[in-house]
Amino acid sequence: MWKVTRKGLGAHKLRFALTALAVLLGVAFMSGTFVLTDTIRQTFDDLFADIREGTDAYVRSRDAIENDFGPTQRARIPADLLTEIEAVDGVEAAEGEIQFYAQPVDKDGDTIGNPDQGPPTFGLNWNEVPELNPWQLQPGGAPPEADDEVVLDKGAADEAGFEVGDRITVLTQNPPKEYELTGIVKFSNADSPAGATVSIFEIEEAQRIADAANEFDAISVVGQGGISEETLRSRIRDALDDPEIEVLTGAQITAEDQSDIEDALSFITIPLFIFAGISLLVGSFIIFNTFSIVVAQRAREMALLRAIGASQRQVTTSIIVEALVVGVLASLLGLAAGIGISIVLKAALSSFGFDIPSTGIVISTTAVVTSLVLGTGVTVMSAVVPAVKGARVPPIAALRDITVDRPASVVRRAVIGAVILVLGAAGILGGLFGDFENSIYFVAIGALLVFVGATTLGPVFAAPSVRVIGWPLPRLRGMTGTLARENAMRNPRRTSATAAALMIGVAIVGFFTVFASSLKASVNAQVDRAFTADFVVTPGGGFGGITGFSPDLAEQVSELPEVEASTGVRFGGLDVDGSSEFLFAFDPATEGELADLDPREGSFTDLTADGIAVSDEAANDNGWKLGDEVPIDFPNGERRVTVQVVYEVGTREGLADYAISLEAAAISYPENIDNQIWVRLAPGVSADEGRAALERAAEPYPQAEVQDRSEFKESFSDQVNQILGLVYVLLFLAVLIALIGIANTLALSVFERTRELGLLRAVGMTRRQLRSSVRWESVIIAVLGTLIGLAIGVFFGWAVVRALRDEGFEKFAPSVGQLITIVIAAGLAGVLAAYFPARRAAKLDVLRAIETE
Repeated sequence: MWKVTRKGLGAHKLRFALTALAVLLGVAFMSGTFVLTDTIRQTFDDLFADIREGTDAYVRSRDAIENDFGPTQRARIPADLLTEIEAVDGVEAAEGEIQFYAQPVDKDGDTIGNPDQGPPTFGLNWNEVPELNPWQLQPGGAPPEADDEVVLDKGAADEAGFEVGDRITVLTQNPPKEYELTGIVKFSNADSPAGATVSIFEIEEAQRIADAANEFDAISVVGQGGISEETLRSRIRDALDDPEIEVLTGAQITAEDQSDIEDALSFITIPLFIFAGISLLVGSFIIFNTFSIVVAQRAREMALLRAIGASQRQVTTSIIVEALVVGVLASLLGLAAGIGISIVLKAALSSFGFDIPSTGIVISTTAVVTSLVLGTGVTVMSAVVPAVKGARVPPIAALRDITVDRPASVVRRAVIGAVILVLGAAGILGGLFGDFENSIYFVAIGALLVFVGATTLGPVFAAPSVRVIGWPLPRLRGMTGTLARENAMRNPRRTSATAAALMIGVAIVGFFTVFASSLKASVNAQVDRAFTADFVVTPGGGFGGITGFSPDLAEQVSELPEVEASTGVRFGGLDVDGSSEFLFAFDPATEGELADLDPREGSFTDLTADGIAVSDEAANDNGWKLGDEVPIDFPNGERRVTVQVVYEVGTREGLADYAISLEAAAISYPENIDNQIWVRLAPGVSADEGRAALERAAEPYPQAEVQDRSEFKESFSDQVNQILGLVYVLLFLAVLIALIGIANTLALSVFERTRELGLLRAVGMTRRQLRSSVRWESVIIAVLGTLIGLAIGVFFGWAVVRALRDEGFEKFAPSVGQLITIVIAAGLAGVLAAYFPARRAAKLDVLRAIETE
C-alpha cells in the first residue's frame, strides 16, 4: 500500500501542490507570528535584564490605576524618602526617577512621534548612578547639567536630523521651552525603547516640568556586595514602614518591565495569531474539498484495490498517509517561509515606530512544534472524511462507472445544518447578551458553529442559489453563460465546499466593515447630540487621551475676544469598587455651552473639587444618589467625594460615566495636561475668524490641531479606517487561500470533464468561449461564497453592535456601498482565480480529450 500511496502522490502532483500551497501559507503566517513574538520577547527580556542588572530594589507608591485607556497611572512618592533609603544598612546608592509627557519639535516645527497612534513620547531625569542608568551616551555628548539642557534618544535625533549643540523646543505640560541638545543616547543597544521618543533633563528641571517639587515616581536602589535582593528589600520596607509604599526586588521590576513591553506589543501579535488561525481554517476547507474531489475521481481505482484484496482500513490509511505527506512537507516549507514573514513583520513594526533592537531571529521549540502539529493536523483531519468515504467504495464498482457525486439525504442535511446554525447563533447571542463568566468562549464557539452550520447547509441551497446568481448569464453570455451556470449547479456539494472557504474570509471582512461603519455612525450621532462647541483643539488630529498640551493653551484660548466659552478637557482612569472606569474632567461652568450632558439631578455649576458627577446608569449600578459621599480610587490615592450631579449622557451616549472638575483633576492625578480644548465662538464671530484666532493662539504648540465639528468627526473616522485597512491587509492571506481553493477546484473540475470539454470543442465551441465559461463558473462560486459570508458577517456585526449598546453603540449602520464593493471585488477575484484553469481547458487537444474515459 505504501507503493500505491507513492504512486497516488506522483500521479496527482499538481493537485496536491495546490493543496500544499494553502497549508503552506497558513502555517507561514502562524510560524512567522511565533518567530516574531519569540524574538521580541527574548530581545526585550535580555534588554531589560541588562538594564536592570544593577538594580537591587525598587521603591514606588502602591496607589495605581490600571485602565484600558492608556498606561498605568501611579501616585508619586516624597523625595525625602531618598535620604531615608540611602541610610538603610546595605544600600550602596539610590537615585530618584520621574517620568512625564514631553515631546520634542523638529527643525520644521513639527512634533516628533504621535503617541495617540504609536509609541509614547515622554521625559525623564538623568540618572547619576552608573549602575542604574540604562542610557548610553554617544561619542561627543554630555549629560544635561543645567535647566536649559536636554538629551534625546538616538531614534528621535536621527529622525529629526538633530546633532549635539542644536537648539530644540520641547513640549510639556508647561509652556513650550527651548533647550540645548547636549547629548544623544541609546537605550542599551537600541536607538530607542520600542520606538518611544525620550527627552532627558537634569533632575530639578524634570521635577519643575512635572510639577513634582520634592517628589519622585520611584527610587531605584543598588545594594552593597554580598547582600541579597530579598534582604535589601526587607530592610528598606522595614525602615520606611509605610503601607502606601511598595518595595520590589530588582528581579521583580525586571519581570514587570518585560511583561509591560510584551503587553504593549500584544495589540499586534494577538491579531496576527487570530488571522493566522483564520487562514488555517480556510485552508482546511480547501484540503477537504481537494481530497473529496480526488477520492471521487479515483473511485474506480479504489474499488479495484478493494477487488484485489485491499481492506477498507488499508485504503483509508493510504489516503491519510497522502494527506500526512502533504501536510508535513507543506508545514516544513511554511515554517521556513514564516522566518521570512517574521522579518517582514519586524520591518513593518519599525515603520510604525516600534524599534526592535537588532538581534538574531529566535526560533523556539514551541514555534516549530506548534506550526508542524497545526499544519499537519489540519491537513490530516480534513482528509479523514474523504478517506473513509473512498474506502467504502464496493469492489463491484471497479466494473462499472462511478457517479462522482452521491448526494446524501437533503432533508437530513437540512435538519442537521439548521440545528447547528441555530445553536451557533444562540451561542453568539448568549455570550454577547447573557451574564456568563467566560462569555467570550460562548461567542467563539457560537461563531465556529455558525460557519459549520452554513457549510453543512451549503449543498442544500447551492443549486437554487447558483440558479438565482447565474440567472442573467444566459441572457448576457448566451450558451457560454448557460454552461457556466449549469456546471456550477452540477455538483452542489463541491460548489458549496469551494464557496465555504471564501465565505469565512468574507464573513470576517463583512463583520469588521459593518462594525466600523456602525461605530462611525454612532460617534457622529453622539457628537451631534451632546457636543455643542463650535471647535475642538486636538493633539495631532486624534481624539486625544494619551497626549495633549499645556493648560496654558486653554487659558490663552479663553482670553481671546473671539471666544465666548472654552474649557480644557482631560481624560483619565479611576477605580470604583475594584472596577476600572473612565472619566473626563472639564470646567463645569461651561456645561450647557460646550456640551449637553442633560443633568437630571444637581447642577454642574455646583460641582466642586470635592465632588463628582456620575451618569444615571453609573448611579444605579453603584446604588448612589445625589449627596452620597463615596470612596473613589484615583492615581494619587483614594478620595471620598460627594455625588453632586447625576446626568443622562454617559457611556451609553458616547461619553464617560464619571466627570470631575479641572480643579479636582489637579488634585487627583500626578500630571495635569489637557487632552482637548472645547471652544464656542462669541456671537457675531464667523467660523473663519474664529479658526484664524484659534490657530494663532495654538501656533507655539505644533501638536495642536484646530477642528470644527465636521473635521472632529472625520478625524475619528480616519482612525477607524486606518484600523480597518490593517484588518483588510491581514485578511488578504485568508482570501488569497480561498481563491487558491477556487482555482484548485476548477482545475480538478476541468480534469474531470476532459471528455465533455473535448466534445464541446468538437461541435464548434471556441477556445475563447470555453475560457469564458470557466471564468463565469468561477465568478458564480466566488459570488456565492461572498453573499453567504456577507450575510454571516452582517449578522455578527448586528449582534455585537446590539450587545455594545450600553457602551455607546447606538447605531447599526452597515455601509451598503462598501458591501456592494466587496461583492464586485469577489467577482473580479473569481475571474483571476479561473485564469489558469480556463487556459488549461482552452488548450486541451480535442481528439485526445474525446478519447479520454
